[in-house]
Amino acid sequence: MKRVARRAGALIAAVVLVAACSSNRSSPSATTSAAQSGTTHATLRFGGITRTYRLYVPDASGPLALVVALHGGLGSGDQLADTTQFEALAAREHFVVAFPDGVGATWNAGTCCGVAVTRKIDDVAFLVALVEEIAHRVSIDRTRVSAVGHSNGAMMAFRLGCEAADVFSAIVPVAGSLEIDRCTPARAVSLLAIHGDADRNHPIDGGAGDRSISNVLYRSMSTSLVMWTAAMGCAQPSTTIAGPISTTAWTRCPPGVGTKYIVIAGADHPWPGSADRRATALQGVPTTALDATAVAWGFLEGG
Repeated sequence: MKRVARRAGALIAAVVLVAACSSNRSSPSATTSAAQSGTTHATLRFGGITRTYRLYVPDASGPLALVVALHGGLGSGDQLADTTQFEALAAREHFVVAFPDGVGATWNAGTCCGVAVTRKIDDVAFLVALVEEIAHRVSIDRTRVSAVGHSNGAMMAFRLGCEAADVFSAIVPVAGSLEIDRCTPARAVSLLAIHGDADRNHPIDGGAGDRSISNVLYRSMSTSLVMWTAAMGCAQPSTTIAGPISTTAWTRCPPGVGTKYIVIAGADHPWPGSADRRATALQGVPTTALDATAVAWGFLEGG
């Protein structure tokens, strides 16, 4: 979003269980109260399931921007909060950040992933309801609500941009593609996509990575961005390169809509600039070439 927005992992084949889901489009049920500053954990009853989320509220008066941060497959809200350090940034920059938990540690982003897909969990409706719940507890600037996600969470952010554009005015998918067949947003949404060209969980050129466990043939990022920019009415991309960072920007988009794609040379699947620098067998080594948390917020607030 720029004060653009003022207008308006890889994952799992067979994962864990979760409580049964009844009708997904049902109304949320929760006890609301004013949110205290700092980090809290809360629940929201939705679609017959008690959903959980972590919420950080800065010590600042509103209305405040809201970032909904979506973990990758096998992850959690707490894990993503630790990895991204979004809360420390939110304390300095005075915005609210929520870290919801997916059903079975997954999100239904279309073709991926895991339990959320097989049980047909309506995560679009849940995340819209979560924004409403938070807005009842905190003074939120409705023109500055965005979704940031990693891996399966990035795919979910893409889906929100296509199917909940009336709520989310910007998205930042990191290491994830557009995994629904049609993108028909109610309005144009700003996008910053970030991907490593050495991602072995979600290959930048699509297909199944040699470290992927989702059993999904992912759409390539180039195809995802062709679909996205066509849906948003953007054209004329141009690319600049600075060291390992390649940035493509679309200059002909609707007024107030920013669209960028960053490719990090040599970067694997973990969150770029992750606070946890250790290599893992499931995701590899985090790149230090880019701080995705800072870059995401800079895009959301400055374009």
